[in-house]
Amino acid sequence: MKAAIITIGTEILIGSILNSNSKFLSERLSEFGIHVSYHVSVRDDHDELLDQLKIMNEKVDIIFLCGGLGPTADDITKQVLAEFLNKNLVLDDYQYNKLKKRFEANKRIMTENNLNQVYVIESSNILDNNWGIAPGEYIEQGNKKYFLLPGPPKEFEPMVDTYLKDILKNNNKIIIKSLNIAGLGESRVEDEIRKLKLEEPNISINTFAKFYDTEVKIIAEGEDFSYLNKKVKSIIDILYATFTNNLYAEDNVNLSKTLINKLLEKNLTISFAESMTGGLMTSMITKEAGASNVIKNSIIAYSNIAKIKMLGVNKDTINQYGAVSEQTAYEMAKGLKNINLSDINVSITGEAGPVKSEKDIGTVYVCYYYNDDNYEIKEYFFRGNRNEIQQRTADSIMLHLIFNL
Repeated sequence: MKAAIITIGTEILIGSILNSNSKFLSERLSEFGIHVSYHVSVRDDHDELLDQLKIMNEKVDIIFLCGGLGPTADDITKQVLAEFLNKNLVLDDYQYNKLKKRFEANKRIMTENNLNQVYVIESSNILDNNWGIAPGEYIEQGNKKYFLLPGPPKEFEPMVDTYLKDILKNNNKIIIKSLNIAGLGESRVEDEIRKLKLEEPNISINTFAKFYDTEVKIIAEGEDFSYLNKKVKSIIDILYATFTNNLYAEDNVNLSKTLINKLLEKNLTISFAESMTGGLMTSMITKEAGASNVIKNSIIAYSNIAKIKMLGVNKDTINQYGAVSEQTAYEMAKGLKNINLSDINVSITGEAGPVKSEKDIGTVYVCYYYNDDNYEIKEYFFRGNRNEIQQRTADSIMLHLIFNL
């Protein structure tokens, strides 16, 4: 079954609000085995909405209309669908009494335009709105299905979860799996996957470039769930074998959470001495649940005097080699280790710009210090503005740790 999601609201198209409903509904429909073919957003305009209904009615089996069910003059979704289906709008007594009681309970005067919310399309199936006022509706006509759903996400999301699964029972199954690959460009990842010839008529594999990695999305559709599941598992195993040193997570689990899980698995703790990143590493990790079990200490040694006094960096080292150097990174990490709180001690020093001080902008030195006989100093070079260089530094450190613990 193919579906189209039409979101209605001028506020979406002028950027006043984020259209989260399309994303939420697409995820749910995929779970139900419904293939979403189109996302369309239209203004609160009668002719534009009617045109889209005519177009999508020729292309899909199910049309979802999201938003435009409220009391104001620009809430026209229900009226346009009724016109398209050649049906009348009728006052629903149950919804009217429910609305009246709501206003009475709140000791508010109900203006006449509020009645627009309790008019429904004749012979439609009502989806009671237990989270707001305007009910949803479900209509079958010919071999097509039409849904009216309220726009506010706090009403839209629970309505989708409460009603749609039972209505849209479908023998077709869809399995969607994501793998995250870092350290290789999207073009190389895509080329390697195509060489493997893993796709079948009902199984597609696509790549999507992100800030620090490439997402590989596997989509399998069909009625034989057991077969699809085995095939997807087989493809995942092959991709793990192919990208052994680069595939770091599944289903878009972010770097911070992946690193935390890795540290917990290895029963290791970590501390950071940050200069150029100014606490970004620690902030990213402590946003995730479980961080307190792995991160023990964080020092922002931004100035040279902080490096000297807080981490014991030798003043002569900074004078001779500079604050942005392998030598300073090493002494920062060793000083952090001397505090003796963590198994892994990571120091970061570099040039984020926009004004060059010692080295070329984008130059970064990181020391991964375990003990006096086990440490590694890496030099990185990143392009971009100040924020991008800082972010790429943090991402690269986490990837290095994930792949090398």
